[in-house]
Amino acid sequence: MTDAKSSATERVVDFLGDLGSRWGLPAQACRVHGYLYLVAKPLTEADLRAALGTSEAALGEALTWLAEFKLIKREGPDAWQTGSDPWELMLRALEERQRREVGPALDLLRDCRREALAEGRHQQTTVLQIDKLVSLVEDLTSISKQTQRLSSSTIRQMVGLGGLAARALDRTLGRKVRP
Repeated sequence: MTDAKSSATERVVDFLGDLGSRWGLPAQACRVHGYLYLVAKPLTEADLRAALGTSEAALGEALTWLAEFKLIKREGPDAWQTGSDPWELMLRALEERQRREVGPALDLLRDCRREALAEGRHQQTTVLQIDKLVSLVEDLTSISKQTQRLSSSTIRQMVGLGGLAARALDRTLGRKVRP
């Protein structure tokens, strides 16, 4: 980043890049998105390249990825902007990942289950374990679909209440972790 940017901005942007890569996301896209979020205004590609010290090609890939995931939008011919509500951004990203990843995952698991069933009795344990995975993914998908019906402010309130309850349990029961 250029000297004109604060140390705090640089640290947050780098943190988001590292965090994103640990979650299987492109680090540079996470850095760009984080920077756009922090400055909270449209920026040109030249501004982004200068601020983040990235190449035109790397920035282009990051912007393409972010646009495909509906996390940024064009503002004019050369400027980009993201939303200012982190909850809305997180929900949009989760919805897009689910759309792209869950269907193929379920298709693969169901196909493997059929294959294991066709292989006969010696695959009984494998079939049961695959069934557990299918149930987990289907349950998470159902929860996600119902969550999409709620506004980001309702989800924020629900999570906030859950956080309050969790902190109360921590104070009451301690922070023991199940083995």
